[in-house]
Amino acid sequence: MKRHKNVVDEKILNSFSEIRGVTLMNHTSNTYNIEMAIGLASLYCPEVVEVDGCIFIAEFYNGNIESLREWLKNTRDIEMFVNSWSLTELLAYDEKLDYHINYIDEFARAIQYFWQLRMNHLFPDRNVVVEIGDNIMGEAGVTVVVYQG
Repeated sequence: MKRHKNVVDEKILNSFSEIRGVTLMNHTSNTYNIEMAIGLASLYCPEVVEVDGCIFIAEFYNGNIESLREWLKNTRDIEMFVNSWSLTELLAYDEKLDYHINYIDEFARAIQYFWQLRMNHLFPDRNVVVEIGDNIMGEAGVTVVVYQG
């Protein structure tokens, strides 16, 4: 038997404030509801729009391609500006978040994995990169960004 590990480190379950299962999948199935599951599906497989050769996570795009082209000039910079998302800021108000544990890093790796699958599926002939970094494009902390490389 060959085991293919989860995208997320299973050991992180041991640090959860309330453990409701023996594995992450079991814990999740014991704690979520259908509305949360649908919302998470949208988070991990977001709507994507293509405008003037640029690829955007639809949630982040404001319909302002003309002003972006005047300001940033090239597709990569435009995509990085629009598609940079600070996970540190997103999770800043989570009372259960323990910053000594790699919750944000694990979450970032999961987002990167699924967004990269999404981009590869939608744009198989393009080199779309989903990258994790710190303080990308002025975003604070752990940031995920999508751009054509």
